[in-house]
Amino acid sequence: MAIELEFINLVVRKSTLVSKYQGGIEQFKKDLPNQSLREDEELVRFGCMNWHDLEHFTDIIVGKGLEYKDQETKDFVVISSLQGALWEVDWIQFSKNTCFAVPLT
Repeated sequence: MAIELEFINLVVRKSTLVSKYQGGIEQFKKDLPNQSLREDEELVRFGCMNWHDLEHFTDIIVGKGLEYKDQETKDFVVISSLQGALWEVDWIQFSKNTCFAVPLT
């Protein structure tokens, strides 16, 4: 299944939230600062319309255990509707305005 992308998106695998995020998937959902949640069986997406909101939420999730250094990580990916993915991860692919998980080998 695919997740719809809009404006600025932060996408993370549910398995990463289970293994690294304090409180797991349910706490991640509670920590969302808006009602932009989109999810499928494998991915969760936070969306926003400006970079300030993204930076604020990134600070929250890093404080809860996800890694982010030098504008890159394997724990999540940021996808802009204008720029595409800001860095590469091997667990996601795109089709038009959607993304979907790729099985890790």
